[in-house]
Amino acid sequence: MNVDELFEGIRKRDLRSVSRSISIFEDDLQSSKADELMKRIYPITGRAHIIGITGPPGVGKSTLMGRLSKRMKETGKDPALVAIDASSPFSRGSFLGNRIRMQDSLRENGIFMRSLSNRGFKGGLSLSALGAVKVLDASGFDPIIIETVGSGQSDLDIISIADTTAVILAPGLGDEIQAIKAGIMEIGDIFVVNKIDREGAFLAMKDIQDTLSLGKSGNWIKPVIGTNSLTGEGLDELINEIDQHKKFLGNGSGRDTRPTSELYLLLENRIRKLIESYVSDDESTADIVSLVRSRKIDPYEASEAIIRKSFGHVGKN
Repeated sequence: MNVDELFEGIRKRDLRSVSRSISIFEDDLQSSKADELMKRIYPITGRAHIIGITGPPGVGKSTLMGRLSKRMKETGKDPALVAIDASSPFSRGSFLGNRIRMQDSLRENGIFMRSLSNRGFKGGLSLSALGAVKVLDASGFDPIIIETVGSGQSDLDIISIADTTAVILAPGLGDEIQAIKAGIMEIGDIFVVNKIDREGAFLAMKDIQDTLSLGKSGNWIKPVIGTNSLTGEGLDELINEIDQHKKFLGNGSGRDTRPTSELYLLLENRIRKLIESYVSDDESTADIVSLVRSRKIDPYEASEAIIRKSFGHVGKN
């Protein structure tokens, strides 16, 4: 299918066109076809509410996301899901067996879901997630829910894409909650203690509330909600808080920085790839790397030399 056909299919929400378009961004975000498709769909995006689901591994994010989307469908919303899976650092492949079973279950309820491998991209996301979200947005899905890899404190890039970020935690994390406070606790708009039926759940909720009260800022009071993704307990409250945060953002009280954050995320990746290509292809740059290996120059001096060669004179930060 050419770009014109894909674009028309996206507008009509032809799921085959939607899936093929996401695959284009997943295969090569910088291909000419991806560039042309983004030019076509970008003007009709920006309507969907983007919800980020993040948190440490093992807290039940996937199950909660599935139950949340089904409940949203029952209440008249039209959700779509994007799930980011960790890939092998060697093959860049990902095991998606559980996701495939989850997709089959959601499809029976008329919910579109797509799994993407992060392909070694750090920060809990995949760069192709940017393209996937834009395709789903242009297709009229709303909200769009993104589940990150779930790597704890480094799982922060979701704020570059999401309007509302829900941080999922669970009882029994103990010191792990302390360890992630400095990063992930700051990006959440809503906090969820999943597996509320477990011992220590209410103590975990109190611990999070106490932490949030210490760092309170702005007009949005971050709620802490207890859920059980197996029984559905707390889902209506979670949906209500998501809707309230959407209204909060719509009143002009929220952030209007997502387009800039997306741009920086893409720039960072493209510049990194340019430098990697330059270092591997340019003999004089390879010589600089050799000098670092032999400890004749230090990495700071070497990095400045490579940047000067790549981009001309760049002042120190």
